[in-house]
Amino acid sequence: MPRTLLLGCMLGLLALGATADVPPGRDRARTFLMLRVVDALNLSDEKALQMRDVLRRADDRRIELTAKRDALETKLRAALAQPSVDEQALARLVADAHAVQRELAELPEHTFTEAEKILTVVQQAKLLLFRRDLQGEVRQALRRRTTSTTTSHEHKR
Repeated sequence: MPRTLLLGCMLGLLALGATADVPPGRDRARTFLMLRVVDALNLSDEKALQMRDVLRRADDRRIELTAKRDALETKLRAALAQPSVDEQALARLVADAHAVQRELAELPEHTFTEAEKILTVVQQAKLLLFRRDLQGEVRQALRRRTTSTTTSHEHKR
């Protein structure tokens, strides 16, 4: 019963903490991730709230960096499509795009470093294992989604 109560409280807190600018799908994904983390790491209420903040900041940063990356890639494509390439401007775009990609790649490590301050060493070990398992689950879900989307498009023809 205490685990069910904790999960119910987490759902309520996550719903209350949802911001107006977060789409419902993203909010559901954040809630799902948080519930999985709480369960996998056996977090206390206090640590669950702290981890919620860490994960929310990481997700917000990832969204910000992804938008920057997409905008820079659009500018790179436009610059390369010009008949005469301004190499100085292109060099700046390349440097900016590389810096954003590097930040995106470092985000999981930064998030783990923040989590280390909150978690016990046992919970840190569980988080490392959980992270890899979750990545596999996400890949499988994306494959299923891609397959079902392709199949549904084929049926509509």
